[in-house]
Amino acid sequence: MLSCKHTIAQGTDYLDKELSFWRKVEMKMHLMICVNCRRYVKQLKQTVVMLSKGQFKQPSEQQVEQLKKEYQEVSSKQ
Repeated sequence: MLSCKHTIAQGTDYLDKELSFWRKVEMKMHLMICVNCRRYVKQLKQTVVMLSKGQFKQPSEQQVEQLKKEYQEVSSKQ
């Protein structure tokens, strides 16, 4: 059976259906018993779906400059 470390490392291959039959069986068995890895794979899937929809826009030049300014202010206080 796969460890959590191996399950996480192969999460994207699992979602992309790039695992061999037996590796997929091992993955499914591990996911049935490990709630943390189930959560991880679920979050990974949601992230892939969000990114594939292209819902994120590049910030404007003004926004970038404002963020830089705020970051510098916070950094200088520490």
